[in-house]
Amino acid sequence: MAVLLYLVLFPPAVSLRGDALTIMTPGATAQQSAPLDEPVVALPGAYSPARAEAAPDLATALRKHPAATRLTVIGAGLPARDRAAAAGLGLEFRPAPERGLVELQAPAAVLLGRQWQLAGRAAAPVRRAELRDPSGAAADAVDVDGEGRFRLSAAARGQGAVEFELRLLDEKQDVIDHITVPLLIEGGKTMSVIMRSGAINPELKYWRRWAADAGIHLALSAGLTEGVILRDGDAQLTPAVLAQADVVIVDARAWTVLQPAEKSALRAAVDQGLGLLLRVDAPLDASTAAEWSDWGYPVSPAPSRPVTIDRRTGLRDRTPFTAAAVAVTAAGAVAMLRADDGEPLAWWRAQGQGRVGLWRLLDSYRLMLLGEPGRYASLWAETLRDLARPQAAPATPPRLPAAAWVNERTVLCGLGDAAQMAPPGATADVTLVVADDGCAAYWPTRAGWHTLRTRGGTWPFFVRDDADGANLRAARDRRATAAMVGTPANGHAVPSLRSPMSRWPWFFGWLLVSGAVWWYERRGS
Repeated sequence: MAVLLYLVLFPPAVSLRGDALTIMTPGATAQQSAPLDEPVVALPGAYSPARAEAAPDLATALRKHPAATRLTVIGAGLPARDRAAAAGLGLEFRPAPERGLVELQAPAAVLLGRQWQLAGRAAAPVRRAELRDPSGAAADAVDVDGEGRFRLSAAARGQGAVEFELRLLDEKQDVIDHITVPLLIEGGKTMSVIMRSGAINPELKYWRRWAADAGIHLALSAGLTEGVILRDGDAQLTPAVLAQADVVIVDARAWTVLQPAEKSALRAAVDQGLGLLLRVDAPLDASTAAEWSDWGYPVSPAPSRPVTIDRRTGLRDRTPFTAAAVAVTAAGAVAMLRADDGEPLAWWRAQGQGRVGLWRLLDSYRLMLLGEPGRYASLWAETLRDLARPQAAPATPPRLPAAAWVNERTVLCGLGDAAQMAPPGATADVTLVVADDGCAAYWPTRAGWHTLRTRGGTWPFFVRDDADGANLRAARDRRATAAMVGTPANGHAVPSLRSPMSRWPWFFGWLLVSGAVWWYERRGS
């Protein structure tokens, strides 16, 4: 008893490697044991073993252990603030198990009316991913695959900065993880489109409805019966009218009744930047086929067959659509729509300063009948974007962080010589110190939408609070730390350090022996 009590009061010294240091990072668990022959340091928010010393950051820990040239990192990895301090040191990484959301790819901005997509990967026990819109309603949901990957989509409605929410559920539909998905919905320039159609059909009906919802200025001329034409706006193909248009859409039936002067005006306007889309909605006569061949699209009859465009539109039910019964030789053209089997359904090619496209999908309107207006809008918006008259290049935006958290250093580049930051709810802007390379560091202290102001304009970006996307941040640190493994250590080994052994084993030994002696003496009495 006396010997054990002495060892409790004056524990023996043990040898520790003076050139090594174990770092416990956030995410470390009690099951991840630290090496017994190394000093242990616990960073803020990390599990701390009994013999560990606390340190506010890795740089402080290294100042206390100046001889350390090798690190053993346990947990989710080194935070961004500590990775620079570990440069030049040998590193061994023992990562904590992945949990919740570990990968996320989502756009920062999207045009109003587009269907946008996000993709990601989740670790077990996640079984389902669910995307909720800013109102809290479910926008999309899907089961994750065998690798934990998923893909979700939603329509961009309501201009401005909005916040979606991604939820990850287990097999019992309990929420395992959730994260805010910030999205900046931008309104584009009002586009002017002239459409010449040979007959009223469902494709025209739903296209007009979408154009009205998207704010497109549409001028229409469509045949109703022989000698009767429906006109809405000025759809004349004269040089003056074409100079104000961005895109002209003409189907095969309408082309047959165009006047030579109109065709000549179209060619001149395309050379000057106009976009032209030729739609194959009926068999082409010899004259039309010859003229479209002059536009770069030789067309010949071919059997009609169903096609699927699930990969392009994000559908999941293998819905069949119909392609026109033609074969197209589009040498030098770019395919802007392909069926799932790789067959092109639409092309564009440059001519002069403009572009000429050919479209052979007959029933894209069926996306609307399937309850997918967002995917229909995205399909046609991107088509018009590819063809439309070129616009003046917008101001080059600065390089904003893809993900930022409160109280974590983030870097913004491409700022020019002056920049200010407007945090949410703040009464005054924060002036950023811009370096010679046009970059500036920023430490946000509030979560929400921050606005960067430069000479080129204003640029909002989102900052998360500490709990929002914690697993995603841990996965980021895990990947960054793993990339540092294998770095050769600078310096040489130093003699071992002598450190007092933990008192707890000796105390429990003394307590056990004391209890046994007490029981023995009580029994003898």
